[in-house]
Parts: sequence; C-alpha cells; structure tokens
Amino acid sequence: MMDFNDDLENWMGNLPQELKMIPIINLAIPGSHDAMSYGIKSNAPIAPDAEPIVATLNKFIPCIVKRWAVTQRLDVIDQLKSGIRYFDLRICMKRPENKFYFVHGLFCEEITESLEQLKDFLRTHPREFVILDCQHFYLFNPTDHCMLSAELNRIFDKKIYSRNVSQLKDCTLESATGNGKQVLIVYRSDACVNDRFWLSQDWPTPWPNEIKVKKLRQYLDESIAQRSPDTGYVSQCVLTPTVRYIVPRFFSSLRKTCAKEVDKKLTDWIKLQTPGIFGTDEKPKSNVFLADFVDIQDSHFCKIVVGLNKKILDQNNSAQSSPSRKSN
Repeated sequence: MMDFNDDLENWMGNLPQELKMIPIINLAIPGSHDAMSYGIKSNAPIAPDAEPIVATLNKFIPCIVKRWAVTQRLDVIDQLKSGIRYFDLRICMKRPENKFYFVHGLFCEEITESLEQLKDFLRTHPREFVILDCQHFYLFNPTDHCMLSAELNRIFDKKIYSRNVSQLKDCTLESATGNGKQVLIVYRSDACVNDRFWLSQDWPTPWPNEIKVKKLRQYLDESIAQRSPDTGYVSQCVLTPTVRYIVPRFFSSLRKTCAKEVDKKLTDWIKLQTPGIFGTDEKPKSNVFLADFVDIQDSHFCKIVVGLNKKILDQNNSAQSSPSRKSN
C-alpha cells in the first residue's frame, strides 16, 4: 500500500475503500487557519477585525503589520495540492463597493476568484472533498448574509453537501463524492440559517487564545476531551499573539515566532492523536487540525495529519485479528 501522504494532491481519492466508508468527521483532515490571508497585498487597507492600535501602526509601518497579518504563503490551489481540505474563512462586506473580501487584520482579496479556483480544482479532482468554514463576518447586515449565501450557492451549486440530506455521521467520502458532492459549508451566523449550510454546533472549533505552546497543548487536550461523537471537531494548532507580544518583536513575523514554534514543539502532540469512530462512553478522537503556514518544511504538517489515518486501519486490523472469546 502506498503511503497516504505520497500524493497530497489526491490523498482523499487514494485512501483505501475502508476509509472512504468512514464519516468525514472521523478522518484526520489538515486545515489552514485564516486560509486566504496570502492575498494581503502591500499597502492593503486595515480591516474591521483589527485592534485600534493596529490601524495606527499601519499608517507608519504597514510592511511590519502585514508580516503579522499574513498566516499563509500558499494560495488556495497550492494549499489544496499540499493536502489542505478544511479552509477557515473570515469575510467582510466592503463598502461602497458592496463586495465581499477575505480579511485578517488587513483586507485580502475579493472572494470570488479564489472560490472559483477551488471549484475548478474539485472539478478536476472529483474524488476530493473540502470543508469551507465561514468563521467570522464583519460589517454584515441581514441582506449581506443573504447575498453571500446566494453567492456560495451559485459558485458551488450541485457540489454542496446539504444539511437537509442526512446527518454528519452519514457523510462519507464514498457517499458524498459518489454523488458529486464535494463541498460542505459551515456558516457560523444565525442570520443565515438554511437547509444547505451546516451550523456552528455541527463543527465546534474552540479557540485556544494562547501564546505559549505548553498552554496550547493543555487547552487542546482538555477541549477534545469534551468532543461529541456526532459532530465534526477542529483542533486549532495555532498561537495567538497579542499586540503586547508583537510590539517588541516588530521586525520578526508570525511565521518566524509563532508558526515555527508550533511546528517545532507541537508536532509530537499531533503525532499522538488518533482519528476514527468513537462512542459516547469512549475517549474522543481527533478530526480537523488547523495550522498557520502549512507550507513549513515542505508541507510537513499536512503529511503528518494525513498519515494519522493509517491508525484507523491499524486499529481495525488489530480488532479483526484479535481472537474472539468462546462461549461456555
């Protein structure tokens, strides 16, 4: 059997049939934090999610603010080719243009082009499946939510795995891609509840809000212990720097100080995690892992996460080979 991470561009399609029959909420899936922040250009305007002091700093040292706002180097296609199948999205309505932009401290790109590129990837990779997590919304009114909902439906159309079809535990790679469904959309706003998009409670993504890896690791352990067997789950393997933390490190960057620290010190924790099905009386297992700069060390993070799926096969094989008890 080939290594699962030999061909990250097609890793889902290359999984053994046994794993394609397992719910996607029980697979190990690599995800990108603030996935579209690669689109931040030089002199990008400040976004509404930024703290007030960041707006002041951006007037004088925009290049440094950008270093701390960008969380990904790879564009959406290269992230997909690296194995990313879960995208954390932050969206803002920009006026007077009345267009939707991705944001993270600064404005990134307008949403249409990158989402169309993602759709094109899925068209040429019919056995792959992605989760789009519309995580935060800025400067939205109810009409804006309706507009964004319509745009997402327009772009992905029949590829959407709808909430009204079945429960999450019924969504497998086999059942979804076999019927042409390749996109699951989580929409974290009560302003847009429809039968196609999944809700916040369907895919919890607790935020650690830590700047030390030791505390991050503790938070991840404590949080996953509360996971329900009927939902998806995101382990956010990211550090969150405050302005107070950033100021003395102005001339560094998020990549150098935080992302590489996580890659260095949290990799062993990720390797210890186990995906797979579990019951209400069993220890919860992992699902999505979210990271900054997923390209570090030649997509090292993605390879590790995808490789975790071997543990499911190992467990199944071990269970099958165990001698059964003979009845008296």
